[in-house]
Amino acid sequence: MLAILVLALTATAGQAAPGQAGNAAPPAAEAEVRAAIVRAVRERVGDAAVTIDALHVRGSLGTGALRATPDAGSRAGGPMRFILQATAPGAAAKRTGSADAIVRLRLVHARTTAALRPGTTIAAADVAVVDADPGRIALRPMPLPAALAGARVRRSLAAGEAVPGDAVTLPPLVRSGDEVGTSIRVGALLAQGRAIALDDGVLGAEVRVLVDQRRLRGRVRSAGEVEITP
Repeated sequence: MLAILVLALTATAGQAAPGQAGNAAPPAAEAEVRAAIVRAVRERVGDAAVTIDALHVRGSLGTGALRATPDAGSRAGGPMRFILQATAPGAAAKRTGSADAIVRLRLVHARTTAALRPGTTIAAADVAVVDADPGRIALRPMPLPAALAGARVRRSLAAGEAVPGDAVTLPPLVRSGDEVGTSIRVGALLAQGRAIALDDGVLGAEVRVLVDQRRLRGRVRSAGEVEITP
């Protein structure tokens, strides 16, 4: 009887506890989730190297194209949660699960060269360009030093701190009524032209432009330059 009990306990110890067995995503599914997270982050912050650690997937991937959407208010540089949705051809997106992960970035951005107080107007010497991890930041494009000249500081920034977009008020790079350069890329083709801006816009902002009496939308890419949305 004792031998039978020992064998039963040994077999039970080798089994996963309820709720644990189905939580680990297979390698192929995990790779798909990682790719979806990278796409989601880059859609919001721009070109960046994205590192994903401690990934934990709940639910299934479903069938169709996988999309990961970060929770509102998510910040890179630490733990994040993503809602997973699958879109099959001809069907609406369907939530299939969620994923938790620690997401870190490496990208070109501006850091302060000295402490800056709220209300300070940033001069060129106040920031330097680095290619590094910006730390805990909101998922939005980070302004480069060229875009920060003349910006006003909204909150205190320590020396050596990354300068996120929500810490400053940027000066418009495009102003309503100005003639601006335009570009539109379709595949390998790049077409350039001129237009009249119909809105003020900071770096990365979406603005309307007038091209041959047609109103189009584009995104501010630099001073006086708008990339038209195809």
